Amino acid sequence: MFFSIEQLLIALGVYFILNSWYFHLALRRVTLLRIRSAMTADLIIVTLCVLHDPNPIPPSALAFLMVLLGNGMRYGMRLFAEVLGGALLGMSVAFALRYRLGGFEVSAGDVFFGVFWVTLALYAYILMGRIESQRMQLDYRSRFDALTGLLNRHGLLASADQVFDKADPDVPATVLFADLNQFKSINDRYGHGVGDRVLAEFAQIFSESVDMGVCGRWGGDEFVAILPLRDDATVEQIFERIEARTESWSQSNGLPMTVSLGVAHAPRDGRDLMTLLSVADIHLYQSKSRRSEAGAATLYRTLANEPQTP
Repeated sequence: MFFSIEQLLIALGVYFILNSWYFHLALRRVTLLRIRSAMTADLIIVTLCVLHDPNPIPPSALAFLMVLLGNGMRYGMRLFAEVLGGALLGMSVAFALRYRLGGFEVSAGDVFFGVFWVTLALYAYILMGRIESQRMQLDYRSRFDALTGLLNRHGLLASADQVFDKADPDVPATVLFADLNQFKSINDRYGHGVGDRVLAEFAQIFSESVDMGVCGRWGGDEFVAILPLRDDATVEQIFERIEARTESWSQSNGLPMTVSLGVAHAPRDGRDLMTLLSVADIHLYQSKSRRSEAGAATLYRTLANEPQTP
């Protein structure tokens, strides 16, 4: 064989130390480089073991499957493909050296073992691919609203956790809150199909108008955007775009769609999404009240100017 028993034991001892060190590092932080380094060490030591296995059909080759499944099931399809390629390469090198330099001959059992191993590895890869695809679909459905395509409440909260890092409570940000007015009356008068159309259209208007932010449907006819910090003038421009596009769509489709908007700024108004939404909600209802008062005043002036009938 290529190594003596003493050299092989030294190699196994070095592998044990490396594996223990990688495990220690993983407890602190898992990185792609560390995962790949650990997988490489696994593949090298298994290749050495197969190369020095005295059995005509080496059972130690099954350890390649352990490396394959152990890493593929934990780290996703990209690393699964990498470790599959590494395992196939290690198997090829080990068996080629065994047959050419180790004095072993190809037998029917070797062929069966090779076909069995490759079939099982490819089947595991295909199965993991389907599981990963289903997992991604479930993850998407859990974070995105099916009607509008925007983030749902769960997705917004997850995004907010990334924006409002607890380690940096003074992170600047702007939160916009939008609420469609008279949406219930649209549903009652025209049906839920038209209501869904209104929600989908406003979602597009809202996401395109805020630009460079995280947008989502908070629930019902309420929408939220988390943006980098914007000054009052920029926020006013965003509001004007939303209101103008909403009014234009409403007039062209004959549907009474209007919107009320509120804003809050971090860290001035709060350091987490729920607090900022509470502040933005107050501003939203103040805006809605002013709109209602303006509408009532306009109606009063119109009635007051009507000629008196005898």
